[in-house]
Amino acid sequence: MMTAVGWGNRRLIVYKLLANPSLIKDNDDLKKFFEKEKAQIKITDEFELECLISSDKEFGFRYIDRKHSKGNNQVGWGDTERANYNKRRGKAKKDELLKIALAKIIKDLDLPELAKEQVLGRGFVTTFYRIVTSSSAWQTFGYDLSESGDLKCSDPDFKDKLKVIILNVLNKQDFNGSKIDSRYLNKNKAIEGYLQSVKKEEIQKIESEIQKNTTEDMYGEKRFSTQKTSSTRCNPKSTSRLYLIPKTCIFQISEPKINNIYRELRDDLLLDDSNRAVPNAVGVLFRVFLEISLDYLLHKEGQDPGPNDTINVKITKVVNILKDKGGVEEAQLKAINKVGSSTNSSTNSDLLSIENFHQYVHSYKEQPTSSALKLKWDNLQEFFELLWKYINTSSSKKKI
Repeated sequence: MMTAVGWGNRRLIVYKLLANPSLIKDNDDLKKFFEKEKAQIKITDEFELECLISSDKEFGFRYIDRKHSKGNNQVGWGDTERANYNKRRGKAKKDELLKIALAKIIKDLDLPELAKEQVLGRGFVTTFYRIVTSSSAWQTFGYDLSESGDLKCSDPDFKDKLKVIILNVLNKQDFNGSKIDSRYLNKNKAIEGYLQSVKKEEIQKIESEIQKNTTEDMYGEKRFSTQKTSSTRCNPKSTSRLYLIPKTCIFQISEPKINNIYRELRDDLLLDDSNRAVPNAVGVLFRVFLEISLDYLLHKEGQDPGPNDTINVKITKVVNILKDKGGVEEAQLKAINKVGSSTNSSTNSDLLSIENFHQYVHSYKEQPTSSALKLKWDNLQEFFELLWKYINTSSSKKKI
């Protein structure tokens, strides 16, 4: 018998539905979702999935073990996944069988799906399992785990108390405001005290707690969240963005080539700290965007640059137009004036030096950094905003 490993059934089903959403018969919303994704991804029945085929089941298990549970930079498993895997191999320990049984019970609880997903996901599951798999939990709830992995409890209110524990773990505090996390529940005695506090009167608070953490958006869709967020947040560092031009910087550029360069700098050319960043390409295209923006304004004003006009000359002409015809203040042009006045190569260490721009293109040694490029854009963004606002305003007046 040949055994295929490496692809789970759920992942395979998702790919089949992306290829053929019509397989979904009883859920119109889900069908529409997959139809929308199919239109973007364009997966067909001919799409091939990579897998390994083995006649040796143990070899397949060893491959899965290496891929998911050995911490070798592959996709890592959480506690529940590892426990299920060990059960399949017949190597699950008692506490792992308990985790599997508890996960099954949780999935059937009358709680918001997101709450159940969160408590079994990263960030919460360690604290949760520390409580419900402890020796105190075995004693308090009267666990009885059969050889097949079925869990029975002597406490008739176990499932309701489990709901209380889940909401407390997600909120990181009980209903009285006492902290619930791994730091405070690091000893069995502390866990025992907490479990003893989960009584019938706590169960009555479940529904109100769910309602308090459930919101409804403008489309009527309900969402559950226990995350407390402040209405006031600090702005992130400007250099933490992924691209040269911030998403909030929106220009209306009618000239296709210039607009395409603008969109590439804003949406396509990555400028983060990863190996996929392309600062050299961005540096060169940044300089191109500056110069052709100048050229375009001068062309619109009937002052097409001559073959010997340097970028410094063009900057001076554009600055004068913006001041004389656009009513722009001198202070608003300080950054671009700094670019235009830097003519000596000794000033190329200056962030805004035109020589610095030139090095991006002509030097085989100088390489711009992502942060330096973004800082340079931050300094010059006001100038570009003024330039394109003037171009669009002038064009509108001429049409009238």
